[in-house]
Amino acid sequence: MEATGSVVRSSSRPLVAIGALLGIALAAGLAAWGTFGENDGERGEYVVVLAIIGVAALVVFGWIVPRGLRRESAGATALVLAVLAVLAIGAFWSGLPPVLAAGAVALGLAGWNARSGSWLCRAAVVIGLFAIVGDLVVYIQDMA
Repeated sequence: MEATGSVVRSSSRPLVAIGALLGIALAAGLAAWGTFGENDGERGEYVVVLAIIGVAALVVFGWIVPRGLRRESAGATALVLAVLAVLAIGAFWSGLPPVLAAGAVALGLAGWNARSGSWLCRAAVVIGLFAIVGDLVVYIQDMA
């Protein structure tokens, strides 16, 4: 989580890997709960949502986050991911909010102490965590 100037060091890779695993696991778990929770959902629905989660995770953690780590605008990238995560709560069933939020939080934590844009990184962490909690609340309300 160290930063030189405003560019985040590669020592943030374990943080990003953990964020990816947690985001994917949370998204897949919530999708399973939503699909199979109250009534017998179809496996086909779950497979489609898992595909959406997989593609989103590849884009977020395979392309967006690594590029954000190399740029001075890591905070801006993290903040965009966090806002998209909040907006994606409207399609909570898609599995996108946890993946986007995990990317925002991982990138935000990586740039937490950056000399430039650290306030954007910190805002992204807060908004990303808000998106995760909001997604959980929507799932709980949907299952009630």
